[in-house]
Amino acid sequence: MSFEQWCTRWESVPLSEAAERYDIGEASDTRVEDLEEVFGEEPECFFVHQGDLTIDGPLSIGNDPDLAPDTVYVIDGDLTVNGPMRMLNGDVYTPLYVTGSVTAQHLMCLMDSNLFIGGSLTVGGLLMTELSDMGLLVVHGATSAGAWLETWDRGEVAFNGDLKARHLRVSGGDYLEDANADDAADILLPEFLDDDAEDAAKKLWAAALEGSPLLRH
Repeated sequence: MSFEQWCTRWESVPLSEAAERYDIGEASDTRVEDLEEVFGEEPECFFVHQGDLTIDGPLSIGNDPDLAPDTVYVIDGDLTVNGPMRMLNGDVYTPLYVTGSVTAQHLMCLMDSNLFIGGSLTVGGLLMTELSDMGLLVVHGATSAGAWLETWDRGEVAFNGDLKARHLRVSGGDYLEDANADDAADILLPEFLDDDAEDAAKKLWAAALEGSPLLRH
C-alpha cells in the first residue's frame, strides 16, 4: 500500500519549516544532501505524523509517483509494528524518517527504499536488505535482530550504533545454499536455501505473512 494509505494522520508541513525541523542530511548521514536529487525538484512539504505510531498486523509500504506526491514522510516518535514490516520502492526514492526507534517482528528493506531511523532498531526475527543503487538504510542507534540477510549489496546500509545480529551476505543471483553454505544453513530454515537470492525476498515475505518461522533459531 502507499504511504498515505497506511496512516491517515499525516500533517502537511511546509518545506521551509520541515527542512529545519527534520534534517534529512543528518538523518541519512549526508547521503541525501539535496532533495532535488531525490525527487527531481524540491517537494512542497513533508508529511509528518506527530507522536508514536503502533501498527497491528503486517505492514507493507511503498510509493508510486503517479498515485501520490513525492515527498519525505516523517514519524516524529517511535514506530512499532506488531508483525512483519516490508518497505518496497521501485524507481521511487521516497524516504521514511523515524526520529525515534523502530520495532518489528521482521523487517525487509527492498530495492529503492530509503529508511532513516534516529533511534534504535529492534527486529525480533529477520532483517533483510536487498537494496539497489539508490537504496538506503541508516540506523543511528543500536540495532538488534535475530539475523541480518544482506543481498544486492549495491545500496548502502549504515549502523551507527552497536549491531547484534548474525550476518549472512549473499551476492545477487547466487543461490542461498551455495553462498556461505554453512552460515546460511545455520541461519535460515532449509525451505529457503534452494532459492535464487533475487527471489528469496518473495518467499520469505510470504512465510512471514503466514506467521511461519524464517530462522533456524
